[in-house]
Amino acid sequence: MSTLLPLIFSFFYFLLPLLSRSALLTLNDDVLGLIVFKADFKDPYSKLVSWNEDDESPCNWLGVKCDTDTNKIVELALDGFSLSGKIGRGLLQLQSLRSLSLSRNNFSGELNADLLRLDSLRRVDLSDNSLSGSIPDEFFGQCRSPRFLSLANNKLSGEVPSNVGYCSTLAALNLSSNLLSGSLPRKIWSLNALRSLDLSDNILTGDIPAGISLMFNLRSLSLRRNRLTGNLPEDFGFCSLLKSIDVGENLLSGNLPSSLQRLSLCNYLQLDSNSFTGRVPTWIGDMNSLQVLDLSNNQFSGWLPNSIGNLQALEKLNFYENGLTRSLPESMANCKNLWDIDFSHNLLTGNVPSWLFELEMRKIVLSGNKLSGSIRIPSMNSSSIMVIDLSSNAFSGNIPLEISVMHSL
Repeated sequence: MSTLLPLIFSFFYFLLPLLSRSALLTLNDDVLGLIVFKADFKDPYSKLVSWNEDDESPCNWLGVKCDTDTNKIVELALDGFSLSGKIGRGLLQLQSLRSLSLSRNNFSGELNADLLRLDSLRRVDLSDNSLSGSIPDEFFGQCRSPRFLSLANNKLSGEVPSNVGYCSTLAALNLSSNLLSGSLPRKIWSLNALRSLDLSDNILTGDIPAGISLMFNLRSLSLRRNRLTGNLPEDFGFCSLLKSIDVGENLLSGNLPSSLQRLSLCNYLQLDSNSFTGRVPTWIGDMNSLQVLDLSNNQFSGWLPNSIGNLQALEKLNFYENGLTRSLPESMANCKNLWDIDFSHNLLTGNVPSWLFELEMRKIVLSGNKLSGSIRIPSMNSSSIMVIDLSSNAFSGNIPLEISVMHSL
């Protein structure tokens, strides 16, 4: 045993320089990657002056975070540095990179098709840049394990690649505010780990394909401000965890699918500026978590159902520019959290409901209807009102004195 110990120590003494050189080579890969990456863009304010190719480690460089055990780069955050140029291949050297955030710069050119190929990459934020061209098929086709991807507010064009469904690990995908066109690929619904999907402010056309019920983890969906047509798919309401839906400012039509009543957790429903028709369904009262309901600028007709009074969490209610008739239902007095209503430009008749002034309302807009009679405002607290518009109706009598004590107006 006494002769064996010196041999063991001699072995490790011989091995140590080899290990050190190997570790140094690995670190130099990260340094090299960042220096090559930096060579592809301009840094007008010299934010990255600390990036020195002579350094053995980049771990003290601005915007760089390393793993304390391996000294490998795990995070690169250069948001708002006013960098311009292209996002080059140097980043592909960073094999341990988990988070890449380059938002609010002026990077331009096309997306690097190989970027999502990095095995460790979990978070990518390239939003608020000037990236252009189409999204390469390989970009999603080589997807490994990202959880968050934002390409929002760029100049990307062309269609959403059909193989977007390959990124099965994604929990959040934001492609909003680009120039994406064509139809929504059906395979996007196969992203069943997705919790948030934002494709708003593009030029997407055609019907919303059926199959959204496959996204059983989805919490938030925004398709706002596109050119989508047809009906809302019937299976919309089977995404039972949905809390926020915004499909406003499209060309959607038809009746609302009855499956929406299953969305008991939904607190934000924005369907404004479409061509939805029919009556406001009675089952709307089953969506009892709603805080914001906006069905404005559509073609709804008939009268509001009494079940609207079941929405006791409701804060904002907007039915501007529809064809609603009769009076607002008395049951709405149960909506104790309601502070903002807009029923302007409908066909409402009768008097202004007195219960409106018993709630802590801040905004009441009933202009452009057929309301009549005298305006009666109870003397109780209505001082919270900041906006009240009753113009273009058929009222008679004097303006009530109580308006003079509404100091917030």
